[in-house]
Amino acid sequence: MTWTRWKFWLALLVAATLVGLLEAAQVYTGSSAMGRPVPLDRAISSTMPSWFVLLALLPGIFYLCRRFPLEAGSLGRSLPVHFLGGVTFAVAHVTISSWLSDFVFYTGAEPMWTFTMNLSRLLTVYFVVELVTYFGIVGAYHAIQYGRTAAAREREATQLALKATRLEASLSRANLDALRMQLNPHFLFNTLNAISVMAMKGERQGVVRMLTLLSDLLRASLENRQQVVSLRQELEFLDRYLEIEQVRFRDRLTVEQDVDPDALNAEVPTLLLQPLVENAIVHGISRTPGPGSIRIEAGIIGGETLELRVLDSGSGFGQGAGGGTGLGIANTRARLEQLYGADHELILGSRPGGGASVTVHIPLRLLSSALVAGPDRGRATA
Repeated sequence: MTWTRWKFWLALLVAATLVGLLEAAQVYTGSSAMGRPVPLDRAISSTMPSWFVLLALLPGIFYLCRRFPLEAGSLGRSLPVHFLGGVTFAVAHVTISSWLSDFVFYTGAEPMWTFTMNLSRLLTVYFVVELVTYFGIVGAYHAIQYGRTAAAREREATQLALKATRLEASLSRANLDALRMQLNPHFLFNTLNAISVMAMKGERQGVVRMLTLLSDLLRASLENRQQVVSLRQELEFLDRYLEIEQVRFRDRLTVEQDVDPDALNAEVPTLLLQPLVENAIVHGISRTPGPGSIRIEAGIIGGETLELRVLDSGSGFGQGAGGGTGLGIANTRARLEQLYGADHELILGSRPGGGASVTVHIPLRLLSSALVAGPDRGRATA
């Protein structure tokens, strides 16, 4: 028997003793108040055995409850067994208690009843009470067992839900990592392609400068494994990428930034802006003769939403800009879906004066300033 069971039965023994003593005290004080006092030892000997016998019969009742549970599908078999068990309990409880109280522990004169007469009298008076007691014990046993089963199922369901949540989070992070791994080679390939073109043209200084900037950019990308960063950090990374593109396009590319200083500490997905800007350069600026411009805007809407916009002076979507189906746009859409579900917007459009616009709306979440420290940035034009 485990220590838990020992404690359970010890608690029942203590409870039976206390209740028996309380009943004996009631008999003693009640009889004294009525003018027919019962000696204290007689009051104890007449009440205590009943409770100890009840305690001794409990294992048998518990066995029947385990063997014949009162549950759907088995009532037709279990109810007759428990009715027979109730009758047996009533007879056994009354018989043994009566024998102990009136013939074993009796300290008075000769009993006024024979054992058979006394048993018949007690069964006539207490039989229904004994049946009710039996089924009360059976009901309490099943209630406790059902409670334990429900609690165990709830714990199991909670554990399964926790495991599912962890698995979902793990899969989500794996998906985000996979999408990010696609972006890195994507802009790497485009940059190397630009470097090869410059090399074929004999632009040695440009090639060296591009390789140096690319090295710095890749180092920063590999060192940062976070899924989200501050807008400030994202803009700093974007600046490095734009340096490469400005070496490549020289005077053909003008970059403007209009960033609300209050938005710099806002959380954004890592590599959110770079593929959007790259899409604008590859499908907009590079395919349009003459100078081109890219404008990056960031601001807060209604105190709850962060708005990011990438505007270019190219031909616009649907006219050589890939229609928004390129890898950069597709991966950005997928990452936003992974991170924010339905709580985001990615809007593609054409500018009235010509060119494409990409607008992103995500929930405003401010990061600690200690985590996003960096040079001050405000509304600026580069």
